[in-house]
Amino acid sequence: MEKVIRLCMFDMGGVVVRHSDTSLERLLLRNFGVTEYDSFSSLDPRLPALLAEHSKAAIDEEQMWQQFSQLTGIVVPTHNDSLWGRYFKPDLDPHVVAIIEELKEKGYRVVCATNTEEAHFAYHREAGQYDMFDAVYASLQVHEVKPERAFFDKILKSEQVKPEEVLFVDDLSENCEAAANLGINAVIYADPVELRWQLVGMDIL
Repeated sequence: MEKVIRLCMFDMGGVVVRHSDTSLERLLLRNFGVTEYDSFSSLDPRLPALLAEHSKAAIDEEQMWQQFSQLTGIVVPTHNDSLWGRYFKPDLDPHVVAIIEELKEKGYRVVCATNTEEAHFAYHREAGQYDMFDAVYASLQVHEVKPERAFFDKILKSEQVKPEEVLFVDDLSENCEAAANLGINAVIYADPVELRWQLVGMDIL
């Protein structure tokens, strides 16, 4: 089969690095004295939209916590550090990194397409975890978030590629569905072995 893929886009958290926002949110909620909820969305369904505003850099972290308290009535403890970055120390998954390196050796351009916030973005950058990518498209820079269409449109325009020329790997089904609706070849990430088999089956690896 003739290869038509020109660009490979990888999500960061839950794919390239071993991390989930849910585990981070659970730790923060315990820090706030909340024991009956394990995620922000279960605490208050309005919170994901608030987090998205922070990911877009529409509000800074202190504004986010102020609005968090206004919505939930929970008093956020006094802090001098980034609460969102306090428990964030993810490790790269070497098996996924190896797949990315193989793709680059085969001549594919590989970019990171990630929803992130300043604290997490700074950690990845300082730890060199973005170094493998040809470019990084972070929500706080493009001011859009997955699964919004505008997030993908901005990347397609910047990279000058058609949707059908793009492979997108993400661990969230809603992000993959949004990408697929645009004509992007979306792969839901489960684990490195399954990903490798999927890419082999697509004649990409």
